[in-house]
Amino acid sequence: MILFVHHTVGDEDDDLLDAPRLFALVKPANKVKAILYGHSHEYEFSERDGIHLINLPATGYTFDDVQPVGWVEARLTGQGGDFVLHAIAGNTHADGQTTKLRWR
Repeated sequence: MILFVHHTVGDEDDDLLDAPRLFALVKPANKVKAILYGHSHEYEFSERDGIHLINLPATGYTFDDVQPVGWVEARLTGQGGDFVLHAIAGNTHADGQTTKLRWR
């Protein structure tokens, strides 16, 4: 199971306000493999308590020239997923880059 939320799920002031509660609920649920989110316009992958956190890129504009504008294609299996960046503007250096994740 992959959850989708809008706001970032970290510990900053502009993150999802009840992020600690979200993690308390999903950590024991082994079916939850990843949480995808956006809002920050920063493309990155991280992990918390074995749950992959995927911060999707902006689809319209970035706040700086370091980040890509585009979308991510997900190729999912029961064991993990391949996430392919399709960068169409901003920093396009990583266009086509695949990030491979293995589920917990």
